[in-house]
Amino acid sequence: MNHNGDTRATHRTKGTPRGGTPRETGPNSSHAHATHHEAHQGAERIVPVEPRGKAHRPRRHGGRATVIAIAAVVALAAGGAWMWHNRSVQVTLDGETYQTKNGSTLEQIIEQKGLSPKAGNLVSINGNVIKQGEGSAFSAKVNGSDLSQDQISSYHAKSGDSIQVSDGADKVEDSTTTSEDAEPKLTMKGDYGAVAYVSQWGKMGKKNVTTGKVSGETKETVTQEPQDVVITLHNVKPDNGKKLVALTFDDGPSTYTEQYLKILAQYNAKATFFNLGSQIREYPKLSKAIVDAGCQVASHTDKHQELPALDAESLQQEFTNTFKSIKDADGVDTTIFRPPYGEFKESTWLKSGGLVSASIIWNLDSEDWRRPGVDAIVSNCTTGVTSGDIILMHDGGGNRDQDVEALPKILQTLTDQGYTFVTMNELLASDSSIPSDIASGNATMPEGSVWPTQMEE
Repeated sequence: MNHNGDTRATHRTKGTPRGGTPRETGPNSSHAHATHHEAHQGAERIVPVEPRGKAHRPRRHGGRATVIAIAAVVALAAGGAWMWHNRSVQVTLDGETYQTKNGSTLEQIIEQKGLSPKAGNLVSINGNVIKQGEGSAFSAKVNGSDLSQDQISSYHAKSGDSIQVSDGADKVEDSTTTSEDAEPKLTMKGDYGAVAYVSQWGKMGKKNVTTGKVSGETKETVTQEPQDVVITLHNVKPDNGKKLVALTFDDGPSTYTEQYLKILAQYNAKATFFNLGSQIREYPKLSKAIVDAGCQVASHTDKHQELPALDAESLQQEFTNTFKSIKDADGVDTTIFRPPYGEFKESTWLKSGGLVSASIIWNLDSEDWRRPGVDAIVSNCTTGVTSGDIILMHDGGGNRDQDVEALPKILQTLTDQGYTFVTMNELLASDSSIPSDIASGNATMPEGSVWPTQMEE
């Protein structure tokens, strides 16, 4: 209330800070003049004052319409996108035209068409069924290409696709894999021959062995091929048309040995004596006499047993005992032999352990063991002979008087036909197709090689 008793509203001027002194206080200030004039008019007014620094803004009547318009455009665009996304597309399903929603999965298409593909099975690593129906639900091909299970899961239909649905594939059980040595096998090469020799020694390879976690089955996959042992059956064919034959005597040494050596020397002929280990130990000097005469000593095993009937240990003992007896008596190393009765099968080669390099049988059999008479023995050893032939006679094992009488006639007959009598080593060396280590008569399994325990299937 002022001194006139009027109640007046007070206000701050534009230049008056809140709670402060007006910036314009002089008597000539227009604002002060106006305030003083209003006070004298006695009018009671409230003068609105704009906040400092803000100018008067006119009202905008078009803002709401703009927002509505933008919202309508957005809604229209969203609706269009929705309609585009959910449009129908035409595909070919199992050869028939079919309309489906764009982006449909294969599972949705199968359900829509009411298809009932048969699920595959859970199978072992070798393909045996473990559980039925636990393989993939179905298989599919799109545009001619088979889809993997991952591709089936991620597929979405689009216009023009050609789809084929079929029964599900089998699922192979989980497995573990380890790396192991792959052993060589034994293989025979050639149909028939008086000589069977090792033409290739064996070497280890590598294989992966996979074991099924559910079935426990195993499967082998070779990662590095082993080198198989190859036994070649062969009839000796001397190079350059040489007329060579090998005369051989079994079961010695015996009391007939010296007589044979004298006759051979008379004809400047050489022969090979396939001696028994047991006989060598009984007549070591006679065995040494054979070598001293320029002839050859080889093994006829130790005790003349039927070799295919022996187990591996017994068979190998037959070889090692005889080879040692020959070395001890004659100072000669050899790994060639003649099997008793001429029997040495593929299975027997497996059991030999790689101790022998060549098995020697014969092309002409004197059949002297029958004691058929001198003339029969001569005929059996000379009729039909060809270069490279091996002739079988006997030193020990019985009465050999007929052999002693027949031998000069055999030597004379074949000498007259132009044949030369050579040792087995010399005969083998005459054929260049036979490896030189085999022809030496004392080939052994090379270092790093291994002997197989299985035949090639």
